[in-house]
Amino acid sequence: MDDLKKGICCFCTVTTVIASAVLVFFSYSSLDAMEYGLDYSGITKTIDKQVYASGYHFLGFGHSFIRFPSTVQSMEFSTERTANRPPIQSRTEDGLQITFKATVQYQL
Repeated sequence: MDDLKKGICCFCTVTTVIASAVLVFFSYSSLDAMEYGLDYSGITKTIDKQVYASGYHFLGFGHSFIRFPSTVQSMEFSTERTANRPPIQSRTEDGLQITFKATVQYQL
């Protein structure tokens, strides 16, 4: 009977250690050198207001990063097909075609 109790105790201990290791492993997340991140909880569907920089961070189980670039980004609207956005086209009240070209640069 003592061997059965020792076996059950050993099984419970090993299971607890493995489950704890898995939870701790999935609680860490990393950001690249050119990224910022906000902590998003997939369980409560909330976002923490603290901004994280690059590196490894302990967020907790069920949390992940919403990633943002830390460099200057450009959005270009033009008539050229090489732009990353299509041109904005419209018409006046008289029916004349208007094509709008613009470039916006931003950094979060």
